[in-house]
Amino acid sequence: MQNSSKYYDETSFTRVFSWHWYKDQMSGWTTASYILLTIGILFQLYIGVINGLVQGHGIDALAITSTVAGIIGFSCTVSITNGRPINGILGFVSAVMLIYVALVTKNFSDIIMQGAYIILLDIPILLQKKWSNHEPRKMTGTDIWQTALIFLVFLAATYILDTVILDSPQALLDAISATIGLTGAILTVRRFRSSYYFWTAQGIMSVALWIQTAMNGHPVWVLMITYMLYLANDVVAFTDSKWFRKNR
Repeated sequence: MQNSSKYYDETSFTRVFSWHWYKDQMSGWTTASYILLTIGILFQLYIGVINGLVQGHGIDALAITSTVAGIIGFSCTVSITNGRPINGILGFVSAVMLIYVALVTKNFSDIIMQGAYIILLDIPILLQKKWSNHEPRKMTGTDIWQTALIFLVFLAATYILDTVILDSPQALLDAISATIGLTGAILTVRRFRSSYYFWTAQGIMSVALWIQTAMNGHPVWVLMITYMLYLANDVVAFTDSKWFRKNR
């Protein structure tokens, strides 16, 4: 089989402009990941676009942006589970679009969280010349205390942002969800296996957040579905990825 890597420079940022790179990045995933990705995308399209047309609600910029962001973001999480650096470009695009959605829906802490994802997770992967696929680490007692302190600082900052500096209709859920996500991002950068526990908790809180957001006048149901799919991907990660299984 011809090696398509000859069509792009693996050590250069320009690789993101080669469709061969995307083809390589989407190859070699687990069967469970391919099944989950296919079902997830079809479900997101139905909830985000087709259902709106069938029900006569129509689609607007918010619906389109949230649907596309959800699909790209979901693809990003599945790629992370399979250890593929394509998550850098997918995460970047998704985060930019979700910042717009969060701004419209007044989930201000979510904006901070998405911005942190871009800085901590996406840009470093996009700029690195060689993919470093390090083995996940276990946390020590010191790491646990450091994480607890980081969590409390983030929670105080995001809650103040949503209640004092700005006024979010979903202040509590927004702050907690963002805090968990920010902490998870820090743990991911440090390659801790426990980051997936935070991603799972963040997914649960985000489902609640977008339900409340819908009840407060912005029915972006596709993002609720997206985070439910994130939870399904976490199950795959716990059972069928290198983060929790050796020799993968």
